[in-house]
Amino acid sequence: MQLLLLNKNGEREWVPMDKICFVSHTSKGPQFVTKSGASYHYPQTMEQVALVFGPFGYERLDRNVVVNMAAAVCYNPVERNVYFDDAAGSGGGLYATVSGANVDKVKHLMIREQEEVTYCTSAA
Repeated sequence: MQLLLLNKNGEREWVPMDKICFVSHTSKGPQFVTKSGASYHYPQTMEQVALVFGPFGYERLDRNVVVNMAAAVCYNPVERNVYFDDAAGSGGGLYATVSGANVDKVKHLMIREQEEVTYCTSAA
Protein backbone atom coordinates (compact mmCIF):
# COMPACT_ATOMS: atom_id res chain seq x y z
CA MET A 1 0.00 0.00 0.00
CA GLN A 2 1.16 3.54 -0.70
CA LEU A 3 0.37 6.89 0.86
CA LEU A 4 0.02 10.07 -1.14
CA LEU A 5 2.09 12.58 0.84
CA LEU A 6 4.00 15.80 0.31
CA ASN A 7 7.79 15.75 0.17
CA LYS A 8 10.08 18.42 1.63
CA ASN A 9 9.57 20.55 -1.52
CA GLY A 10 5.79 20.42 -1.12
CA GLU A 11 5.32 18.15 -4.14
CA ARG A 12 2.97 15.15 -4.27
CA GLU A 13 4.69 11.81 -3.92
CA TRP A 14 3.50 8.23 -3.50
CA VAL A 15 5.40 6.65 -0.61
CA PRO A 16 5.27 2.87 -0.05
CA MET A 17 4.24 2.16 3.55
CA ASP A 18 6.96 -0.45 3.93
CA LYS A 19 9.58 2.27 3.25
CA ILE A 20 8.42 4.38 6.21
CA CYS A 21 10.59 3.68 9.27
CA PHE A 22 8.75 5.88 11.73
CA VAL A 23 6.16 8.60 12.13
CA SER A 24 6.87 11.44 14.53
CA HIS A 25 4.71 14.22 15.91
CA THR A 26 5.61 17.75 14.84
CA SER A 27 3.93 21.12 15.20
CA LYS A 28 2.85 20.75 11.56
CA GLY A 29 1.33 17.30 12.06
CA PRO A 30 2.73 13.80 11.54
CA GLN A 31 6.09 13.49 9.83
CA PHE A 32 6.79 10.25 7.94
CA VAL A 33 10.50 9.35 7.76
CA THR A 34 12.09 6.73 5.49
CA LYS A 35 15.31 4.77 5.98
CA SER A 36 17.08 7.14 3.56
CA GLY A 37 16.17 10.03 5.86
CA ALA A 38 13.58 11.53 3.51
CA SER A 39 10.62 13.04 5.32
CA TYR A 40 7.05 13.54 4.17
CA HIS A 41 3.91 15.06 5.62
CA TYR A 42 0.16 15.23 5.09
CA PRO A 43 -1.26 18.28 3.33
CA GLN A 44 -1.94 20.98 5.95
CA THR A 45 -3.54 23.79 3.95
CA MET A 46 -6.44 23.74 1.51
CA GLU A 47 -3.97 24.71 -1.21
CA GLN A 48 -1.96 21.57 -0.42
CA VAL A 49 -5.13 19.44 -0.28
CA ALA A 50 -6.09 20.73 -3.74
CA LEU A 51 -2.58 19.92 -4.99
CA VAL A 52 -2.74 16.35 -3.68
CA PHE A 53 -6.34 15.58 -4.70
CA GLY A 54 -6.55 17.67 -7.89
CA PRO A 55 -5.35 14.94 -10.26
CA PHE A 56 -8.18 12.73 -8.98
CA GLY A 57 -10.98 15.09 -9.99
CA TYR A 58 -11.14 17.42 -6.99
CA GLU A 59 -11.49 21.19 -7.39
CA ARG A 60 -11.05 23.99 -4.92
CA LEU A 61 -14.40 25.80 -5.07
CA ASP A 62 -14.09 28.07 -2.05
CA ARG A 63 -11.38 29.17 0.34
CA ASN A 64 -12.16 26.31 2.73
CA VAL A 65 -13.62 23.72 0.34
CA VAL A 66 -12.10 21.15 -2.04
CA VAL A 67 -14.84 19.19 -3.84
CA ASN A 68 -14.92 15.79 -5.53
CA MET A 69 -16.49 16.97 -8.79
CA ALA A 70 -17.56 13.43 -9.75
CA ALA A 71 -19.79 13.37 -6.65
CA ALA A 72 -21.42 16.76 -7.34
CA VAL A 73 -25.01 16.47 -8.58
CA CYS A 74 -26.00 20.07 -9.26
CA TYR A 75 -25.28 23.73 -8.61
CA ASN A 76 -27.65 26.39 -7.24
CA PRO A 77 -26.45 29.82 -8.42
CA VAL A 78 -28.72 31.72 -6.02
CA GLU A 79 -27.32 30.03 -2.92
CA ARG A 80 -23.94 29.42 -4.60
CA ASN A 81 -23.89 25.85 -3.36
CA VAL A 82 -22.95 22.64 -5.12
CA TYR A 83 -25.03 19.63 -3.98
CA PHE A 84 -24.16 15.95 -3.69
CA ASP A 85 -27.59 14.34 -3.45
CA ASP A 86 -31.15 14.52 -4.78
CA ALA A 87 -32.45 16.39 -1.71
CA ALA A 88 -30.90 19.59 -3.07
CA GLY A 89 -34.13 20.77 -4.73
CA SER A 90 -35.94 20.85 -1.41
CA GLY A 91 -33.31 23.10 0.14
CA GLY A 92 -31.81 20.25 2.11
CA GLY A 93 -29.08 17.79 1.44
CA LEU A 94 -25.34 17.72 1.57
CA TYR A 95 -23.69 20.73 -0.05
CA ALA A 96 -20.49 22.76 -0.29
CA THR A 97 -20.13 26.48 -0.92
CA VAL A 98 -18.79 27.97 -4.15
CA SER A 99 -17.01 31.32 -4.25
CA GLY A 100 -17.86 33.82 -6.97
CA ALA A 101 -14.42 33.38 -8.49
CA ASN A 102 -15.04 29.64 -8.98
CA VAL A 103 -18.57 29.68 -10.42
CA ASP A 104 -17.27 28.80 -13.90
CA LYS A 105 -16.06 25.45 -12.53
CA VAL A 106 -19.65 24.40 -11.65
CA LYS A 107 -21.86 26.10 -14.27
CA HIS A 108 -22.14 22.80 -16.12
CA LEU A 109 -23.97 21.41 -13.06
CA MET A 110 -26.93 23.80 -13.39
CA ILE A 111 -30.01 21.97 -14.62
CA ARG A 112 -31.83 23.79 -17.41
CA GLU A 113 -35.34 23.22 -18.70
CA GLN A 114 -36.89 25.37 -21.42
CA GLU A 115 -34.23 28.07 -21.16
CA GLU A 116 -34.95 28.62 -17.45
CA VAL A 117 -32.79 27.36 -14.65
CA THR A 118 -34.62 24.88 -12.43
CA TYR A 119 -32.17 24.74 -9.58
CA CYS A 120 -31.21 21.26 -8.55
CA THR A 121 -34.53 19.52 -9.10
CA SER A 122 -33.10 16.27 -10.45
CA ALA A 123 -29.84 14.42 -10.63
CA ALA A 124 -27.51 15.48 -13.42
